[in-house]
Amino acid sequence: MTTQLIALTCAVREDSEVTASLDGELDVHTSAQIGPRLTRLAESWGPELTLDLSGLTFCDSAGVDLLLRIHHQCAARGIRLTLAGVPRLVAGPMRLLGADRVLELSAR
Repeated sequence: MTTQLIALTCAVREDSEVTASLDGELDVHTSAQIGPRLTRLAESWGPELTLDLSGLTFCDSAGVDLLLRIHHQCAARGIRLTLAGVPRLVAGPMRLLGADRVLELSAR
């Protein structure tokens, strides 16, 4: 029996804005699993990409590092990355690591 610890779903609006929702745990193990899919999103879409993090139940430093890497990939392509619905348990590690000074967080 396989337990899925993270899920990624995407929605594309008519104006080509993409919203990807992450649900579950974003940690050292699931970052490696979900990283390539987020990288493909960052390379494929624009001009805006929104990551809805409201479904995350856990995030460690590897998860924050993944979000920073996706941010840098988007910035290099001129894509605006917004993190929406950031739960407290994710915002805490972001603040601790200083990532909240780099990443664009939205209360949306």
